[in-house]
Formats: sequence, C-alpha cells, structure tokens
Amino acid sequence: MTGAAEKAIPEKKVKSGVISRLMKYILLQKGQFFLAIVLLTIGTFAFLSVAYLLGDVITILTNSKNMDLITTDAIRIAVASVICLIFLYLGFVLITGVTQHALFTLRQEIFEHLETLSLRFFDKQPIGELMSRVTNDMDTINNLFQAPFGMTIQSAIMLILTILALITLNPLLGGVALVVIPVLAVFVAVLAHVSTPSFSMLQVRLGDLNGLIEETLEGERTVITYRHQKISEWNEAEISGHAKAAGERAHILALFITPLCLMASFISIAIVAVFGVKMLSTGDITIGALSSAISYCLLFVMPLIFIFFNYNFWVSAIVGAGRIFEILDAKPDVRDKPGAQELPPVKGHIVFKDVNFSYVPGRRVMKDASFEALPGMKIGLCGPTGAGKSTIINILTRYYDLDSGAITVDGNNIADITQDSLRRQIGVVLQEPILFSDTVMNNLLYAREGATDYECIAAAKAADCHEFVTRLPKGYQTVLVDGGSNLSQGQRQLLTIARAMIAKPRMLILDEATSNVDTRTEKVIQGALRKLQEGVTSFSIAHRLSTIKDSDKILVVDAGEIVEQGNHNELMAKRGLYYSLYMSQYKGRIGEVLDDILAMSKKDAGVA
Repeated sequence: MTGAAEKAIPEKKVKSGVISRLMKYILLQKGQFFLAIVLLTIGTFAFLSVAYLLGDVITILTNSKNMDLITTDAIRIAVASVICLIFLYLGFVLITGVTQHALFTLRQEIFEHLETLSLRFFDKQPIGELMSRVTNDMDTINNLFQAPFGMTIQSAIMLILTILALITLNPLLGGVALVVIPVLAVFVAVLAHVSTPSFSMLQVRLGDLNGLIEETLEGERTVITYRHQKISEWNEAEISGHAKAAGERAHILALFITPLCLMASFISIAIVAVFGVKMLSTGDITIGALSSAISYCLLFVMPLIFIFFNYNFWVSAIVGAGRIFEILDAKPDVRDKPGAQELPPVKGHIVFKDVNFSYVPGRRVMKDASFEALPGMKIGLCGPTGAGKSTIINILTRYYDLDSGAITVDGNNIADITQDSLRRQIGVVLQEPILFSDTVMNNLLYAREGATDYECIAAAKAADCHEFVTRLPKGYQTVLVDGGSNLSQGQRQLLTIARAMIAKPRMLILDEATSNVDTRTEKVIQGALRKLQEGVTSFSIAHRLSTIKDSDKILVVDAGEIVEQGNHNELMAKRGLYYSLYMSQYKGRIGEVLDDILAMSKKDAGVA
C-alpha cells in the first residue's frame, strides 16, 4: 500500500506578496493599529530611558554624590517604569483586538468563499487536505497573531530606539557596537534559506496526516472488520515520521537563534568595553555614559532574540496564509451569466437536447443525451454502475456546466437563469440521508427560509415520521447527534423526505433513496415518496428496478448514452438492456423461491 507521504510533493516558495496580503487584514482597523504602535513606542522609550537614568546615577555617585540629584533620578526611574507598564499593556491590548478582528474576518471570508465554489473544486480536493488548510493553516496564523505578532512589532521598535540611543549617547561607541549586525544577518539568512522551504513541506505533510486520520476514523468499522489496525498504525507512523522530519528541518533556525544572538551581544559588549575604557582614560566619555552604553548592548540582544525567535511563527503563518489564499483565489466553475434572470415558478417541463458533458476535459461521460419530461412525469433512471445516471442529475441541477447542448425548464435554458432560482425549485432526497447536528425542527426548517413549525409538523406527518419524532426525548427539539446517529437509517431518510416536502419543489430528484433500508422500511419510505412526487416532475435513480417500475418514462443509461427510453412494458417488449437488467434481478429471486419450494417438498416427502 502506497502511503500518502510517498506522493511527489513540490516544495512551495514563500511569496513576499503573502505578507502584504495578510497585513491587509490587520489594516482593516488601521486607526487602532497605528495607535497601538504609538503606545508601544512610548512604552518602549520609557523602558530604555531607565538605562540612561541608571548611567546618570552612576556618574553622580562617582563624582558629586549629590543625594538630591540621585533622588530626582530615582523618581524619574519610577515614573518611567509606570509609563512603560501602562503604555505597553494598552498597546498590546489594542494589538490583540486588531489581530483577533483580522482572524475573524479571514475565517468568515474563507468559509463564505468555500460556500460559493462549485462541486468540481471539491472533487479535486481531498477532504483531509481541505480541512488541514481551513484548520491547521488557520491555526498557524492564529499562533502568530496571539503574541508573536505584537512582540515582533514591539521588538522592532525597541531595536530601532536602542540603536538611536547608542548613537545619540556616543556615535563612535554606537558604530562599533552595531558592527556585529551584518555578521548576524548573514548567519540568519543562511539558516532561513535552510528552514523556510521546510515549513511549506511541513504543512503539506500535516495535510497528508490529517487526511489519513480522517479517512481511518470514518472507516473504523471496516478497519476493525478486516483487522487492518496494524497496517493503519504503520501508515500513520510513516506519514507522521515525514512530518516529524520536516518539522525538525523547519525549526532549525530556532535552535540557533538564542545562542547566536547572545554571542553577538557578548561580542558587542566586548568591543564597546575595549573602546569605552580607552575613551574613559582620555576623558571622552563618563563612567555613567559607558555604563549606559553597555546596558544598551545588553538590551540590544533582547529584541533580536524576540524577532528571530518569532521568525518560525512568521514563516509558518506565511506558508499557511499562502495555502489559504490559494483557496480564496479559486474561482467557481459554474457562474451566473451577467444579467441572468430569476426562474419563475415552473410546471416542470424539462427537455435535454443533444447534451454532452465531461468532468475532466477530453473524457466525455455524457454523449448526445436527449429526452423530454412533461410536467408531473415520473422519470426513472437505470443502468450499470458508472453509466452516467447521477451525471444527468448533476447537470440538471447545474452543479456542473455542459460541454454542449442545452437543458431547458419550461422553455428556460438553465444556463441563462440564476443557480439559486433553479435549485430553489428542486427537491433532493439522497441515498445517504444528510442531517446536521441540530434539533429535528431546525433540520426540517433547513429546507425553506420562512417555513413555519406548523408546516414542518404537517410535512413530518405526511412523511410518516411524526410518530417516532414525538417519541424522542424532546420531540422536535431533540438534538440529532453526529448527523443523526441516534436515529435509524430509515428514520433519517424519512426526515429528509419531510424536509424535501417543506421545500415545496416543482422538480424532485430521488437518488436511490431506498437502497440502504430493509424491505419493510422501504415500503414506508416508498409511501412517503409517492406523496412527495404528487404533481411534480421527478427523477428516480435506482438499482432496484422495482422502485421505478411504475415510472411514466424510464431512461436506460449505458456508457454515458441514453440507449433506451419508454415505460416498463415498452422496454420489456424491446428485450434490450432494460429487459436484461430486469430479468437478472428477478431471476435470482425466482431461483430462491423455487429452492425453498423444492426443500419443503423434500421435507414433506420424508415425513410421509
């Protein structure tokens, strides 16, 4: 078995444009952001002034020992400390508000954009990979915005003010103290070159890992049934190992930053001390000024450590943001034309004319399909697996656009009307009932905006699910767990039928709505479906041909072509593909009945 980690994955380069794009979300509250910078600047200036005042105290103690001057400086130090505390706190509070608003906006934007994308986008994206982008990649941005973002800004301010303080205090000492910066920058650039691409690979590996875990948990019953636990563990360990290796390479910079910055600081202090002592001996500098210069050299390393230590957060966030922006840049394949009209309430007259369609360009799966469904008709769809039955439904609902040909509803080409107005008039009941982790009532209300509780209860009664709903602990206010796992398969399907009734559709799609239930439940569901089909044009996909036997028209699909169409009796008389499919299904049942009769005859004969 080939693990997900074995896939060839191209390394993505971090784009500088991602930073500016990410900053646009920060600047949504630019007034608050710039006010925060002002407050952080004042607080940092107050912090650095303490080192200058301490140098002044040392000078006073060395020379005059004037207690009044020392007391004055002590008061100034206390005031500076209070100012530092208040302004830095207020600045970080504002930064937190700005970053959280940016995160909120980005989360909303990506979710809303995902809702606009066509099904083709989701066909190409493994759910695990997509979830990794929406969760893990958002977490990397969140991790940056929680504290490192504000600390980086404050550290940059502190670094600039420290350099200015050194130069202002003594230009010569300031110049020699800063000589280590170019050397440090070269080291950091080399380390960044090694670690940066690995952050992109780390995010990809985490996507692979999330995909495997999600797939394994969803299929846990199958894993247990086929005793595949050990193999699943090996696969997880392999992919997790790749993620571990990528993570180690990605975080190599953090391993070197602290000792590297400390080394630079100590070298800077040594240089300043050597030059400072010579200047002190010639009277070009006071002992207090030298002390302040050495203090600034020590303080100089703090912002460097903070900036470079947070580098990993920045790179992770930039890589994650780049992957998120890829989603935001994705365009829906199916779009409303400029000036597309609203589809008025329809009768359900549907015409397919020479329809051709392909999911992948060059691989046509629907070929010259033509048929007509009159209002109120029951249309059955059958054929071998993969023949194209679901494709007819997918293009009727305009989940995908056609290659050529046309589909009209009451004479309106669906390519010329809005998607929303088309789908508003189509009800869908799928093979696997989809319910949400919400109350029964809210699941029913999901069908139509403005529907009332009374309408929902009436639909539930019509769909034969009112009785079991009222037996639930809180009736219609019972919260369905994990998509309705606290209900049986049949009960979930009946609820989706009731939901479709509430939608009051003019066209109806039944995608093997009874294939996953027992015969007894199937009869109940079929009864509910007949009520749902009354007066609407309906399409029923079925493998059990008995469920579409009474259709007004049956479309037999094979290899993307409608090879036969007609009612049951007409198709049986043709003795074509439909006849073969029908007989193959019922032949097995007849054989079982004959075997039972023969077995009972032998038993009776033995008794006699």
